[in-house]
Amino acid sequence: MKTYFPHYFKRIGILFVFIAIILSCIGGVDDFRRGFNGISNNQVPNYSQVQDDFKPYFTKEEAQPWIYGSLFLSIAGFVLYLFSKEKIEDEFYQQLRAKCLTQALLFTWLFTGFIYIVLPAYELDGFYILQLHLIFYTILYVYNKRYAYSE
Repeated sequence: MKTYFPHYFKRIGILFVFIAIILSCIGGVDDFRRGFNGISNNQVPNYSQVQDDFKPYFTKEEAQPWIYGSLFLSIAGFVLYLFSKEKIEDEFYQQLRAKCLTQALLFTWLFTGFIYIVLPAYELDGFYILQLHLIFYTILYVYNKRYAYSE
């Protein structure tokens, strides 16, 4: 697997992922508040039916740009992190990346299949599956680089 970005892009990718987490929290603030106040999703099925003590900050349409921005920054951050060079790049890291990519693909589809079997009503979008694959790949790569093959 070929790397395309300089080493310092790893830090930029990590920064993008942290910004994506913040944007995701902002977009889901009403879900956090609903859970904190003990209101289930069944009690407030959509944003037009609002209880007296719970007034959402965002409508569903207003929250979507925050969520999509978070998803875009997360995927961009993981891609920047994963396609950046190591300080010392050699064949070992290329083989390690290929191995982790294969394992992450297997784990992603096993996890996705498990979700579809256990929770058939829950639908995963393609971008969420891609994000899950990048998360698994990052975890496997960091684990194998630091612990499994450390000298």
